[in-house]
Amino acid sequence: MPDGLFLIDDEKAEQSHEESWKVLIVDDDTTVHVITNASLKNKRFDGKKLNILTAMSAKEAKKILHEHDDITLALVDVVMESPNAGLELINYIRQDMKNDMIRLVLRTGQPAQAPEEDVINKYDINDYKEKTELTTQKLYTLVRSSIKQYQQSTMLKESRDAIYKKMTHNELTGLPNRMKLNEALDSEGEKSLMLINIDDFSMINDTRGFEVGDKLLKAFSRFLKDNYQSDDVTPFYLQSDTFTLLCFDLKPHQMENLLTDFKTDVRARHFEIDGIKLHLTVSIGIALHENGNLIQKAELALKEARNYGKNHGRIYSEDLNIIRTIYSNSLWTERIRDAIKQEKIHAYFQPIKNLKTGLIEKYEALVRLEFEDEIFSPYNFIDAALYSGQIYEIFKIMFEKSCQKALQTELGFTINVTEYDLKEPGIFDFIKKTLSHYKLEPHRITLELLEYTSISHETHIHTLIQEIHDYGLLISIDDFGSHCSNFAQLNNLPIDFIKIDGSFIKEIPTCKNSQIVTQIIIDYAHQKGIPVIAEYTCSEDVYKYVKNLDADYVQGYFIGEPQEELL
Repeated sequence: MPDGLFLIDDEKAEQSHEESWKVLIVDDDTTVHVITNASLKNKRFDGKKLNILTAMSAKEAKKILHEHDDITLALVDVVMESPNAGLELINYIRQDMKNDMIRLVLRTGQPAQAPEEDVINKYDINDYKEKTELTTQKLYTLVRSSIKQYQQSTMLKESRDAIYKKMTHNELTGLPNRMKLNEALDSEGEKSLMLINIDDFSMINDTRGFEVGDKLLKAFSRFLKDNYQSDDVTPFYLQSDTFTLLCFDLKPHQMENLLTDFKTDVRARHFEIDGIKLHLTVSIGIALHENGNLIQKAELALKEARNYGKNHGRIYSEDLNIIRTIYSNSLWTERIRDAIKQEKIHAYFQPIKNLKTGLIEKYEALVRLEFEDEIFSPYNFIDAALYSGQIYEIFKIMFEKSCQKALQTELGFTINVTEYDLKEPGIFDFIKKTLSHYKLEPHRITLELLEYTSISHETHIHTLIQEIHDYGLLISIDDFGSHCSNFAQLNNLPIDFIKIDGSFIKEIPTCKNSQIVTQIIIDYAHQKGIPVIAEYTCSEDVYKYVKNLDADYVQGYFIGEPQEELL
């Protein structure tokens, strides 16, 4: 018997235009179909008719099940083309099709062949009936209760699906989130990950407002979905300004091509938000499938890419600079901690000479770390100190050692201080208490500002520096002309000395650019009434040159090497 409905033609036409409950009858006995259809004819449940689908075998039933994914109830005979065809169909529906929504009722005319208790214990069914007990009324009751169960299961599933989607998708962008990405990474198949960060997104938020920023994130999400989403590539939104493309079964050379094409594509287009045309660049980190632990390694590759500036990308490998840096930081973090505990942080003092008088007028305190009877310069451990949050402990040690050394002489001492130290809430109290303890006049100590990030917008740091200066300490700017130090600082801060960056000084006899920059700094500083120190004065030629440029002080190996005892 072909698949179809045991309904008269006008009923077929009516049901094709309205919603219905689909009930599948699986039985190799034509009489069963006729009786079942007659018993349920014209029945309505919650305003919807029954759409009765028929199958004469388990094979036919499978075909119908694949064509209709919304069947409410299946009445399945046990014995059909084989003694266990119905039982095998039950397993197929639940295990192979993963369909746990459809209500399954086994019907048998030979209960001895498939005992009820054994079947109920072994198979995932909702009910078990003998054909003889299913009268018209009982059949109606069975169908009605099955539909109610199906409705309740559907509502629960929809609620679960809604909660699951809320948990695994970002509401703003509509893209799956990190939780969904973790699930996808646990699936089978070779995968590579491209981590994408929008350059200067925080600046867009600051200058255009968060509403424009949110709209840009939505526009960028649409760009990813429209241009890169495919069977092989799925976009995700992770956080803030960070997206990712999860790529399936792409070879390394294909990922390299994707990296190049993506950067070019983003840079070539504009994103129009509220009439504003925004041009973007991105930083990208890629982790290939053979590396494993894709998210962490893509993040490391992204950090490496950022070190090269905007619109750069890097593919993770074990020889990335960032990997070596992290390893070094981890190694030195423990060494610094031990050195602090064991009092193996040492202060070495390098003389600073006044070029006008020819006399040593002060010393700079330079930190050294002792490890396994070897002395290491800050080049080896200063990044780790910053990374691990131990830089302030080092500052306090150096400040106190300088105060102790100052008791041996009338000269002044310069101590390096970072913006991270200046953000410590107790630093000013520490300075005052230490000076008081050693009975030192504040003007004997100069704090030399080291900027790892610009403090130009750090108003609370400006206020603190002014308070420290008002208390009597002197303020110097280190590495002037490079990094974050610039002429604007001379207007915003109470500066007593400028130290020109050593990169300009050490090659000044032969480097025209260094000569020009150094002369400009000296002339400008003198117009502001600020003395200038030329560090890295490493030879007689350098000494003579900076003296002729009218520098005020020199410091470097030509004048004296750093050592624990004063000259």
